[in-house]
Amino acid sequence: MKPTLQMDLNKIRNNTRELVRKAKEQNITVTGITKGVCGNMDVAQTLIEAGVDYLADSRIENLINIHSLPVEKMLLRSPKLSEVQEVVQYADYSLNSEITVIKALSAAAISQGKTHKVILMMDVGDLREGLWFEETEKIYAVVKQILQLNGVYLAGIGTNLTCFGGVIPTEENYGIITKMAEKLRTDFSIELPIVSGGNSSCLHLLYERAIPRGLNNVRINQAIFLGTELAYGKRIDGWEAHAIRLQAEIIELQEKPSLPQGEIAYMNAFGKPISPIDKGIRKRAILAIGRQDIDISGLVAIDKTITVEGASSDHLIVDVTDSGEHFAVGDMITFHLNTYASVLSGMASNYIDQVVFHEVL
Repeated sequence: MKPTLQMDLNKIRNNTRELVRKAKEQNITVTGITKGVCGNMDVAQTLIEAGVDYLADSRIENLINIHSLPVEKMLLRSPKLSEVQEVVQYADYSLNSEITVIKALSAAAISQGKTHKVILMMDVGDLREGLWFEETEKIYAVVKQILQLNGVYLAGIGTNLTCFGGVIPTEENYGIITKMAEKLRTDFSIELPIVSGGNSSCLHLLYERAIPRGLNNVRINQAIFLGTELAYGKRIDGWEAHAIRLQAEIIELQEKPSLPQGEIAYMNAFGKPISPIDKGIRKRAILAIGRQDIDISGLVAIDKTITVEGASSDHLIVDVTDSGEHFAVGDMITFHLNTYASVLSGMASNYIDQVVFHEVL
């Protein structure tokens, strides 16, 4: 059987409810993100049940998949010019930083008889997407052009941190966009209802009640599945970990030396240096999954006596010597996914099945 990712909808629901509760206490709306699970319909429905205000994804294909669900949708990644028609059709909002794209969205919206909502992104230091925060004249020029366009509505401004440059959200850098929002409202006499800060790295501020007044939306993804915040990697009080786990099948079970025999190459097939350790004869299981299927860095066996030794493209090698289980070929070994990279790559793999559970695993 294929390797399987098992998603515990109860854990996802509980974590999301706690997030929504904390946010609502501070008059902050929550955007639940489905990109980590590739627009999985069951997870998206669970986020809605838990109280999120919006659903968001970086890929229009995933928004098409969840289009029927009864909340407004948001495209997180700046739209490609080649997909603006689909963006207007399937997303109520999109995050943007290029006026060329916004003009194309305007034309697409007019052709469909719609008004598409734009959130203008500002880069306050992480160096991913957005207009550079110090270029006030450029920001004003772009806002002026947006306000002259038909078919689009400037619904807000936003920023993203940590994902590229590792910059942690603070009261200071979030304060940059809240102050900019106030200036734009005053100078252009506009409502600008949304000021959005993004991702799981802002949760420490949320729990410290330190998000600046005026920032009224957060976009949360990986914390819901891992139970940890992104800025410092700490477990979040009251949240559950390991909402997604992996099972893979044993295809070989042998006792072998732990030290490779023969002349050792400088690096393996994936360009990684090889530094084997001699631990004597060990019982090793090979599982039918590898680096082509999932990022192995986040795989931790539920049986803590089992260690992940490494992987090739199609084989995961684990040491089961110290386990009390009497494994046989054909048995399954179960892993927690402790990193977002493992969740993201596993969910995107065509070689891994997905199943959902409505009870705590």
